[in-house]
Amino acid sequence: MTSTARADELRSILRDRDETYERETHVRSSLSAINADAEWRALYDELKTLELELAGTPRRGFCLAYVKRKRRYCAYRARDGGTMCTLHRDLEESSDGGGDGDGGGGGGDADGAAAVCQAIERTTLASEGEATSTTLVNVTSGKKKNINRRMKKMTNPLAAPYQTPKTLDEAHWARVFGGSDALKRPLLVDIGTAKGGFIKALARERADACTRAKSIEYNLVGVEIYEPLVIAANAWVQTNRGSLKRRAHFVHCNANVSLKSLNLPNIRAICVQFPDPWSRARHVERRVMTPDFARTIADVLPSGGELYCCSDVRALAEEMYDVVAANDDFKLDEVTYKRIGEMAEPSESMPLENVPELDEAHKYEWKSLSDIKSEENVQPSSKRRWLRANPYDAHTERDIVCEGKIRPVYRFAVIRA
Repeated sequence: MTSTARADELRSILRDRDETYERETHVRSSLSAINADAEWRALYDELKTLELELAGTPRRGFCLAYVKRKRRYCAYRARDGGTMCTLHRDLEESSDGGGDGDGGGGGGDADGAAAVCQAIERTTLASEGEATSTTLVNVTSGKKKNINRRMKKMTNPLAAPYQTPKTLDEAHWARVFGGSDALKRPLLVDIGTAKGGFIKALARERADACTRAKSIEYNLVGVEIYEPLVIAANAWVQTNRGSLKRRAHFVHCNANVSLKSLNLPNIRAICVQFPDPWSRARHVERRVMTPDFARTIADVLPSGGELYCCSDVRALAEEMYDVVAANDDFKLDEVTYKRIGEMAEPSESMPLENVPELDEAHKYEWKSLSDIKSEENVQPSSKRRWLRANPYDAHTERDIVCEGKIRPVYRFAVIRA
């Protein structure tokens, strides 16, 4: 009998057992009931072993977590610099002793992946019916997570309400961060933070990982132009204040207009992640990373301050790279590139026949800034160098979407000269 036929037979037997148990006890079957019957437990274990065998092995470069409910491996691409996707990252770090985000190279080699896969589902059922995995990579939760919800319409930053600079003072920041002494802590600012996933992660579950990666404990500020998202994010901070490891706050304004007037205290790092692409020629003025804004960032950052940018729209990432590279106040952060490593093109990191079909992030024809506005003097860089992973060891909501859609993210980091 084939494995598939035996699995079908076992499912039929187990369904009959479930129905019999419910008919006799008037209670739905459970793992506790399975544990109490040695024969039932043996049939259950045999089926789970067969389902894992029939699942095969995960595709190279994809998440190694086996999703028992779906009887297959996770369909998301492995996060940049890891062997599992962001949703299963905690399982990866638990199983490897608390990884630093530098392992695996988006899935590791084939032998390494096979070794992990062989160990994934050695599951024992505890006496009270709870499933625990000896390798901590067996996903048992049946809860579905809707990560694909997004803003349907981009906010026009040139609209009149967003042209007045927002001014904040030291008293405001002292009140936000809990006193003037707290302002001495270095500040990280995420521009265009959307729902604030990156700041929320750095404030709570990724706080210690970020501190290990950067050797800095940051205060955190998210800047977002769409006010309802800021209100919701600050409400989240208030609700979760007791569990936050870092101080966090969100501000509603247009960063291109207000970055200086916010008077951000002790700013040390600025992130511009996944900005709206505004690909068409008539919308070029709405792009975030312009030469003027690069100069503004250089003005507010101290010497050694960091700027990190990324996008899954390659043309936009390349333009941001070129705009920043054209500014003499910035130079590539070689320390971060050495620590994180550089991104390889899919065709360079694996055989061509194994390269997944990548999902395009933006369908419109791209109009470059240099083509539209020749006076900007933005020339294409001769060789762009992309980081392999996020240098702050955290993630945005968009990072998770990119993993689900098998979409690469182009990242770079510079420091203020």
